[in-house]
Amino acid sequence: MAAGRLDRGLFDVTALLAQQYDAAHTDALPLIVEETDGMTASSLNELTGLADNASVRRLDSIDAHALRVGDVDLGRFWKALVSADGQRTKAADAPRVWLDGRVSASLDRSTAQIGAPDVWSAGYRGDGVKVAVLDTGADQSHPDLAGRVTAAEDFSGSGYTADKFGHGTHVASVVGGSGVGSGSGSTRRGVAPGAWLLVGKVLGDDGFGSSSQVIAGMEWAVEQGADVVNVCLGSSGASDGTDPMSLALNDLSRRSGALFVVAAGNDGEQGTRTVGSPGAADAALTFGAVDRNDSLAPFSSRGPRPGDEAVNPDVRLPASGSWPHARPARPWVARWTSTTSPPPVPSWRLPMWRGRPRCWRSGIRSGRPPGSRTR
Repeated sequence: MAAGRLDRGLFDVTALLAQQYDAAHTDALPLIVEETDGMTASSLNELTGLADNASVRRLDSIDAHALRVGDVDLGRFWKALVSADGQRTKAADAPRVWLDGRVSASLDRSTAQIGAPDVWSAGYRGDGVKVAVLDTGADQSHPDLAGRVTAAEDFSGSGYTADKFGHGTHVASVVGGSGVGSGSGSTRRGVAPGAWLLVGKVLGDDGFGSSSQVIAGMEWAVEQGADVVNVCLGSSGASDGTDPMSLALNDLSRRSGALFVVAAGNDGEQGTRTVGSPGAADAALTFGAVDRNDSLAPFSSRGPRPGDEAVNPDVRLPASGSWPHARPARPWVARWTSTTSPPPVPSWRLPMWRGRPRCWRSGIRSGRPPGSRTR
């Protein structure tokens, strides 16, 4: 651990219990194992061979494998991390091992407060832009989303992309809903109603998932050609930006030019340095929240980032209040009134995304949307 090869979260008993990674709730420990230059194929096979084969998932963006190791095999797994004589000659040869931490949904609104009507009146609706929504899935039969989703994939293990929780459908409608379901035209349509939607179900029907599921969803979104990846979820604890999700986001953003828009989180009442992962990533455009009076929302996670004291989040947008949006099997309903949400960002720049050069896209993090407040 002193060499930085083992995640401190593996030894945080309080956090492990909070994530239900205890014997009462699970019989296996979810891990992410990074490959290193000094790691042999036999060493990697030895480690992954101790996992449930069905649980092993390759994460190319961080050169790692996600796996679940059963209680009965944990002792053998830890022994396999060191050489036969009980120690490694170089710490760099040891694979880096993280806890595959639990993540949960976080969200909300609003359009007029961030200047969406002005953008629409100028003719910008996000036509042709691909936006990936990584969340609890989506109700593609909902009137607001019908015909809008071009691809969907499940990474939660649910076996389907339908939204039984409601959060993903709501987020997708905030991003690009047509407003048809409410019968009110543009009053309750999404901020970029011309955008195409990609739905990645990375959270289960209880609103929770794992870091590796989110990473797999981010990789898929980039493969699908997403221009913007909306991530309304995060870890419960603060991050210094060196966790698996943050590292994966940085790599994928660098290679693809995609903009990852991430919620800061809902731990603001715990004080400063509370932005979690993947909002702590260098390449993320991370959003905190203000209320309808443009005052800092008490629940909105705050910076600076632990470790290097970097400024985070990047900007704050409206999130607290009550603005109706689609939920599964309902035209629209006012929900998700006390959480942090990045969906409004498309009304600021996403509608003008199409046809812009990559250098313009890479500079988007330096601007500020209407209605935003600095960090």
